[in-house]
Amino acid sequence: MARPLIGISGNHLVDEGGYFAGYHRAYVNHDYVRSVTEAGGVPVVIPFNEDTEVVKECVARIDALLMTGGQDVCPLNYGEEPHQKIGPVWPERDAFDLLLIKEAEKRQIPIMGICRGLQILNVAHGDTLYQDLSLDKNCYIKHAQKQDPATATHSILIEANSRLAKIIGKCQWVTNSHHHQTVHKVGEGFKVTARAKDGTVESLEGTNYPYLMAYQFHPEMMSAKYALAKKIFVDFVNAAGK
Repeated sequence: MARPLIGISGNHLVDEGGYFAGYHRAYVNHDYVRSVTEAGGVPVVIPFNEDTEVVKECVARIDALLMTGGQDVCPLNYGEEPHQKIGPVWPERDAFDLLLIKEAEKRQIPIMGICRGLQILNVAHGDTLYQDLSLDKNCYIKHAQKQDPATATHSILIEANSRLAKIIGKCQWVTNSHHHQTVHKVGEGFKVTARAKDGTVESLEGTNYPYLMAYQFHPEMMSAKYALAKKIFVDFVNAAGK
């Protein structure tokens, strides 16, 4: 059987020095590519593009879509003005990601979102984010760990009947954490399947979609060290293969 093609949403960066200062590059973090490959998929980076037809053609050729991390989602997308603690936004990437999601959902192919990927999926489903976790009165855990990306630093509590619990075989886990925004109100068609002990949303699952999983932590960073994180990608790639 052919290995499934996993589309990975792209970002771009601008060289800050050297011979090509100011040069724009299309990229994704290699951990996404590695994790998809090790799970049995063929990673296909979908570079940021403002040509609608090109984006649609890209999605038409893949078997599943992986929404990656990156900039804060612009709050104008969910009817709010930017708070003083919001980080850098890139509205053009928001439009790109929202189109990827729309086209993938039309085809009913498996979708997985990670960090910003979870956030933009929630916004695509009609709801809101905490622009900064300091705005959540219940938040007390350090969610931006600022150390080795793979290191697991705080606990999450997982719903017993969720797909995530079935994937990793447990209802409590310790994950890494690299974010300052997360879900405020839960989007239509999603249910919360994991939270940190301060209530911060750590996982969402689609309720009326064949395969729609989203994680606030970073299993792609953890998968090199932790077998349970690799299982998340194996489950996703297997769903794409079907």
